[in-house]
Amino acid sequence: MNKLTAIALSFLILCSCTIIEAPKPEPDNLIRDRVFIKEIPTYEQEILVKNVNHYAKWLVQDLFSHIDVPNNNSAFAVANFALLDSDLKKTNHFGRQLNEAIMHETSRIGFAVFDLKSTGRLQFTNAGDIFWHSEQIDELTGELNIDYVITGTMTKHQGGYLLNARIIDVTTNILLSSAQSFAPADVVDAVLRETPKNSEGFPIISSAN
Repeated sequence: MNKLTAIALSFLILCSCTIIEAPKPEPDNLIRDRVFIKEIPTYEQEILVKNVNHYAKWLVQDLFSHIDVPNNNSAFAVANFALLDSDLKKTNHFGRQLNEAIMHETSRIGFAVFDLKSTGRLQFTNAGDIFWHSEQIDELTGELNIDYVITGTMTKHQGGYLLNARIIDVTTNILLSSAQSFAPADVVDAVLRETPKNSEGFPIISSAN
């Protein structure tokens, strides 16, 4: 056996004896974290730049931007935005928050806005909380002298909600103005995730005018 053949044979023997170590498994907590991150949509991992208030402001500005009436003495009510794929008598937590935001924006630009859920009296719960509002029709104030109603619909899309707003003259049912905006899924879901599981709370035990 010559010297070159001996060197080659030694090299083959060393290679065959080499132990290939299997990769060490990751700790369970790292695996869970990676799976959790993959399951969360990208937008949920980022800071929310805009919220429902931005879209309410744009709708209100658009609604009032191209009409001469009403004047500052007009009184408004804001109805819930209905889900378009329902019987137009259903909304959700995003629609309720949109209602609150539009009331704020309409009042901020100088118009009188009726608070339709006002009871006209303070109500006390057995937990010591004090409330002025209610969703019970028999607890609300009486007849309201409303000139115009702001209302609209929400249409579900894969990427969010299409919002259709309008101002209606309550005397004639004439559509005075309309506006549209699109609220992306991250804005809608940020509100819907906060929907309370139990919103009944504590019962009212007394009231004070």
